[in-house]
Amino acid sequence: MHSRRHRRNSGERARAGQTFIEVVCGMMILIPIALLGIDLMTLVLANSANDTLCKNCARAAANAKDSGSGMAAAVQIVQDFKNSAIIEKVGFDTSKFVYNDGKGAVITETVMLVNLPVVLPGMTPQVLFRARASQPVVGVSVAPV
Repeated sequence: MHSRRHRRNSGERARAGQTFIEVVCGMMILIPIALLGIDLMTLVLANSANDTLCKNCARAAANAKDSGSGMAAAVQIVQDFKNSAIIEKVGFDTSKFVYNDGKGAVITETVMLVNLPVVLPGMTPQVLFRARASQPVVGVSVAPV
């Protein structure tokens, strides 16, 4: 009788051990996928923030009366942007700034350096985003006819 009970317990232990190994192997696959998901979500949100920042710069520049005040307004928008542990640096690319491009529009470009929260092997720890936006010039009044 004792031997039957012993065999039954050893069979249950073998199944419990197999379940534990399956859980550990499954977690070795699921944890990196979850960490990659965190990185992807961070990249999507940072790209959206950079796009919004660039559009705000273009709107501010489009409301200015001339190119100099337009660039100053756009730079001020970038300077007011709050950096974080994820968004390390933002900048305004003055070489790409165009005021009244012949079509009555302002073109701005912003740059954002983003730190990834989880750096997996084979990935870079930082990603650089560029955004370009165009808005119609509204700060210049038309002379009366």
